[in-house]
Amino acid sequence: MSVSGKIRIGIIDNDEEIIFALSEYFEFFPEVELVGCATKYKQAKSLLLREDVDLVFMDVEMPDRTGFELLDEVRKFRKKLFSFIIYTTGDKYLIQGLRNSAFDYILKPIKREELRNAIDRFLSIRNSEQPANYPLFNHVLAEIISLPTPIGLRFMDKNSIVLFQCCTREQMNDKPIWTVLLKDMTEVKLRTGTNAKEILELMGEKKFIPVNQSTILNINYLGSIEFKTRDCLLIPPFTELKLTASRNHLYNLRNKFDTL
Repeated sequence: MSVSGKIRIGIIDNDEEIIFALSEYFEFFPEVELVGCATKYKQAKSLLLREDVDLVFMDVEMPDRTGFELLDEVRKFRKKLFSFIIYTTGDKYLIQGLRNSAFDYILKPIKREELRNAIDRFLSIRNSEQPANYPLFNHVLAEIISLPTPIGLRFMDKNSIVLFQCCTREQMNDKPIWTVLLKDMTEVKLRTGTNAKEILELMGEKKFIPVNQSTILNINYLGSIEFKTRDCLLIPPFTELKLTASRNHLYNLRNKFDTL
């Protein structure tokens, strides 16, 4: 991170027109400082070793080499970590990106709104108690799962999910919709028709527990349960979230965890 507090960004792409377009987009983000761009492998390697970058936007496909080969080589010589966002024309590198701890994966053509979301998430994580270059995915400890959203599949680390909540739209005939709350406080809406049984089958009932009809909670974020009020208190920084267990679910929780 720079002394000014801005996110120091690098762009790696063999298409100069795309670099120019991205550079113009970043002019609308005062919290961003563009420190360099590269169109060739050696030029990109020099950029990443020379500049103190926080976040790199990288097209994986490069002449003769790939962006993943570049990352492997740079990581051997660079002590300070940096996060990177893959942006490319298809999803063929998605799984490999997850395994290499990509912060995000964006499909071309990139929209300014997508850049805004990525920058905001990076700022949220950097300003939290986590390290400034904390990656979205840790390829050693992460449990990568895919969740159905209205526009496709969203890949994420199971450990980053705080809870699932269900809400019903105001319209009479609309089906309930489940939303995922992530530990960076962002929300992801699931595909209409997704139900609690499907969520629990995917997530596993050892770690994710229903506390009422509309909430499934990651037990790693549960601090305590008060039997009298049925309040479920979460650990910081989620203490402001108010959850109350239903009577039936509290009974199940007591049978499961109250061993004394």
